[in-house]
Amino acid sequence: MQLLEGWYRHQCIHSPTTTNLVIILQDFESFEPAVLQDFFAICSEYRSRLPIICLMGIATSTEILHQSLNKSTIALLRIEKFKLEQSEVWFNRVIEKIFLDSVHTLKFGARPYKFLLDHFYLYDFSISKMTASIKYALMHHFYGNPLSVFLPLLKLEKSEIKDVLYEWSTSNMLNEHHTTFIRMFNSFKTYIENLTLAEPKTALRLLEDDEYLITDVLADLLDNIKIYQQEFRMGINLLVLLQAQFPSFTSFTSLKKAKRLLLLEALETKNSFLEKGELVRTLVILIRKIDEEHVGKLLTELRDFFEQDSYKNISQSALSQLSEWDTRYQQLSEADDVFVAKMDRKAKLLEGMVLPEAQNDKGRHTETSRKVQTESIEHLKRKGTETAKIAMSIAEWCETTLGHCLRPFTNVPLHELVYYTNIGLHEKSFASQPRASVQTALTQPQHYIACSCCDTEKSDQIIPSEHDTCILYKLYLECGRMINLYDWFVAFGCVIEREKRSPNQKLEENEVQARFIRSVAELQFLGFIKPTQRKTDHVIRLTWSNI
Repeated sequence: MQLLEGWYRHQCIHSPTTTNLVIILQDFESFEPAVLQDFFAICSEYRSRLPIICLMGIATSTEILHQSLNKSTIALLRIEKFKLEQSEVWFNRVIEKIFLDSVHTLKFGARPYKFLLDHFYLYDFSISKMTASIKYALMHHFYGNPLSVFLPLLKLEKSEIKDVLYEWSTSNMLNEHHTTFIRMFNSFKTYIENLTLAEPKTALRLLEDDEYLITDVLADLLDNIKIYQQEFRMGINLLVLLQAQFPSFTSFTSLKKAKRLLLLEALETKNSFLEKGELVRTLVILIRKIDEEHVGKLLTELRDFFEQDSYKNISQSALSQLSEWDTRYQQLSEADDVFVAKMDRKAKLLEGMVLPEAQNDKGRHTETSRKVQTESIEHLKRKGTETAKIAMSIAEWCETTLGHCLRPFTNVPLHELVYYTNIGLHEKSFASQPRASVQTALTQPQHYIACSCCDTEKSDQIIPSEHDTCILYKLYLECGRMINLYDWFVAFGCVIEREKRSPNQKLEENEVQARFIRSVAELQFLGFIKPTQRKTDHVIRLTWSNI
């Protein structure tokens, strides 16, 4: 404690304010009560010199604190209870912060993002493993990737990006290798092919002139990526907002999705997000049917949504459209008798248009068609006629906006600079396959024990100098579904009796039996065999492929 006090005072010299010394006991239940009592008693003696705060993680209940510590120790503590949020809340918060809110950070493609979700929700809900997975992706993206220098430029404005690229180009920080790697991107090839149809000279210049590509065009492409990410974020949040408008619709509850799943669905889109599922289609149908009260509420929430500072660069067209709807809705709300009379005249005019053959006896009119036409006219006569038109236009606008904002990221030129899509290394590093390692160790043990005497040309060759379990496993590979233990024991004895021994050490049958039993137990523990009640002198083989 004296060393701790000296270290604390040394740290406070460089700090203008006094800070607390925080000690974290992550798993309180794993500590011995006597050790904790002594620890708290010692800390209490130093409380005048060290401002100690202990954070204790209790997994069961607070009663364990009173059961583990005596009254004198508890009297030394000033206990305050608090609860940490669940790991799922933190996971969603990190996902939203990195993959949606931030523009200049590395983004995951569909498969790495799905792997991240599956590994968290289907395994252990571990935030540390999720953090390690993101760190590994960052390391793999920036290590040995010369084009990773362009990713931090996304936090700059377009003019600043041009200035930086020009400076890098003149200082020879960027060379022909960077432009070659850019031209090798599939998205850039698609961009050139599309540009060839409209501006063939510009497309040819992009392939031949490195300086023009870096100083003039690359800044525009990077700015387009930034705008796309802002629109993508706006589309996801708009979808969440529209979902919240219909909380009581039972048929729509099954279609609602969390923001993380909406992000996954948008990333997996190949052609158009509108073709992906029933969510947007159902939302459009529900918006068309909303009444006047809900139209006003929806317009208010949409205006508050698009007036956020994060959308000010891309929401001007939306705000102008909202202003038009607000004007129409305000006129509808303040309608007087003149407006009602005008609606009646319009309804009469529409009546003649709906029933053009009303005065013609030759026309065919069934009772059903007359009923439908009458209901349509009555609907147009009501005050809600203008409301329905506003709702229809809002629905169509939402459908168009979502289709534009949530377009596939693979259609954006140079998206490889921002989106990490390599899933192979992630699966190899974070979804290990222990069975392959175990089988390799049993068939080729020289790779693990560095033994030259066990080196074989073929993995199925049996050498007496190998480990007993390796010998028994190679014999196991030659067996069928039911393995006779006696035949297995005889074959095992025939192999080990060929091992080199001194003349004074003869192989006893008891030794062979003991080594065989130990190897069988090890194979059963590893999951290769299991006993059966059908034949007591047999075991069942559980694996068939040799990786």
